[in-house]
Order: sequence, then C-alpha cells, then structure tokens
Amino acid sequence: MRRLIKIQAPITTDQFTLYKSLKEQNIEVYQLHTNENHVNFSIQAKDLKAFRKVRKKLKLSINLENELKESTISIYSASVIGVFFFLIIPVLLAQFIWSIQIDSDSPESNILLTEQLKEMGIKTRMIASKLPEEQEIRQNILLEHKEYSWVHFSKSGSTFTVSPMLAPPQTEKELKDAPAVNLIAKRSGVITDFTLTKGVRAVEKNIAVKKGDVLVNGFVTQGNKRIITSAEGKVYANYWIELSFELPTQVAVINPNSTELIIQKKVGDKQMFWKEIQLPAFIQKYVQAGYVQKKHQITYSLTEESIEHLIRPLLFQKIIKELPTGTQLLEDKVLQVSIQDDKVKGKILLLINENIAIPHVIPQGDEA
Repeated sequence: MRRLIKIQAPITTDQFTLYKSLKEQNIEVYQLHTNENHVNFSIQAKDLKAFRKVRKKLKLSINLENELKESTISIYSASVIGVFFFLIIPVLLAQFIWSIQIDSDSPESNILLTEQLKEMGIKTRMIASKLPEEQEIRQNILLEHKEYSWVHFSKSGSTFTVSPMLAPPQTEKELKDAPAVNLIAKRSGVITDFTLTKGVRAVEKNIAVKKGDVLVNGFVTQGNKRIITSAEGKVYANYWIELSFELPTQVAVINPNSTELIIQKKVGDKQMFWKEIQLPAFIQKYVQAGYVQKKHQITYSLTEESIEHLIRPLLFQKIIKELPTGTQLLEDKVLQVSIQDDKVKGKILLLINENIAIPHVIPQGDEA
C-alpha cells in the first residue's frame, strides 16, 4: 500500500520549476490541486529524501502531513464490575505504547524517523515489553542519520519519546594549490563507512586498521603508470574509549519539557519561535504565531541508582561537545560508579563512530 505525504507550498511558488525539478528526481505527484493561497499535492513516502533535495534547491517553505492515519482501537463497553473497569483496564492499557513522539525541529526528520521506527517494529499500540533495547534503536538511527550525534529515549506512561541530538555544524576550509595527499588513519578502529569525493579506497568496510594506515589512495593506477589525483572525503570507523567522570551530587538542569502557543503582532523577520505556524498569506504581514519552549530549572540529587536516567544524558551531552565534529556515540557500558566526598565518580566505556581520516602528503618519490 502506498504511503502518501501531503505537501502544501505557497501559491507564489514557481510551479513550472517545481514540477520540472520533481520530474528530474523521478518523484511521482498525486492529488495535485491549488487554491487561493496554496499549491497542494502528494508524494510517496519513499520519495521524501529526494524531495528534500528539491526543497533545499528551491528554498521552499512547505508543510508536510502524513496522509495515512492509523485507526484507533475502540473498546466496546459492557456491563462490568466497577473494580475491573477502574483498576484492571488501566493496568492492561498501560502495557501498550499508545503514543510515539519525535522531538525534532524538522518535519522531514519527524516523518523519516517515524518510518524508520516502524521498519524496526516500533509503532503505536505495541506491547511495551516488545520494545527493542535502546542501544539497538540508537545504533539503527545513528547509522542511517549522520546528522545526529546522539539519540535519547524516554518512556512516560504509554508515551515513548525519541529525542535526536544534532551534531554541531561542520566547518571545512578549502585548500587551494595544496600538495596531493592520501588519507591515513589518525587512530585505530574498525572501518564502517566511506564518504569520498576523490581517491581510491585502500581498505574495505569491517576491516580493522591501525594509526597511520593508508585508508584512501590519492592516485589511480593505469597499467604501469600512476596518475596523482589526491584524496578527499571521510572514512568512518568504530573504536572504544574509556572515560572517567565526576559530578556533584546536586545538579541543576534546565528542562524545556513544555510548549506554549503565542500569537502576536509581527515584530520583524527574526525567528523567535521553537516552531512557527504558517498563517494565511493575507495576514502574515501583520501577525505571527508559533510555539515557544517553556523552561524551568530542576535540581536533582544524584545517586548510584540514578545513573541510568540522569547521569548518562548529562554525561553524553558533555562528551559530545568535547569530541570532534560529526562524532556519534553508538554504545556505552558503565564500568564503575561510586559516591565519594559529595561527588558521583565513575568510569564509562564508549563505542565511538568518527571520521578517522586525515590527509598525508604523498611523498614526491611516489608521484612518478
């Protein structure tokens, strides 16, 4: 069965260029119609990634909506004993996941993550005990979405929340007239992925490499002749690191766990909302609306038992900021936790996925 995504774009969109771009990406369009303010059409969910390229290229301001609504379970009431209705039924219902929330600012990411969770068998009305291990879910998401550095999960009642953390933006300097280079390993690890723009692989995936090993050759061999091309790109690898941590037993956390709708007179083009609401074109010049996050400070008393729900998320946020840009935390193992002198101390083992490739100038004798 086709899963369709409804697209709503402003009527001011250059429709000829839009349809031409969709055709170039082999994106089929369904249910096309226009009204006074919008161009409306639908695409298949499998084409969403290709549509993101079109949206980015044309700088479209759009709304997305999943058209396939899942039915809700209706419980037919009967004459039952009051204690069964008020006690047993809620207990039974609490064994299921009735709501899955994705805490992401991007509507495309929300839909893609929802689809990925469904492929893993994670969906509404599933038995909570059937949820895969968090580590398994996290690794699947991080391997598919390189833009995330960590994914946090929480379960409150019958709601399962997925909170992906974006990796810091990468800033790369373009080197002009630089000497030709190979890419070598800056540390030991097991190769997981390549993202290359130039060069020839010197190793394959799932191969263990050591610091200094050549990962990508900056030359092409044709017969007995070598043609120097240089190497560019990233080579990702997994490796384990052991870290010690020390935190005070009293920790203050800013918790942005609620939102508030604000409608006000337009004060400029500056984005002030966590999520902005697209208003009709005829009032956008005068009024703006959106949701803002309400934050409040909570103080926690850390214990050895609170490592799972409190210490780990705090620790990982700190680690991500200190590791190189684009690094992902795939797995963790707590080795030791203790409380000494009003501080929580411990050691943790982390499985890291990182771009380990660094340039290494090809010796002039090899350029022959």
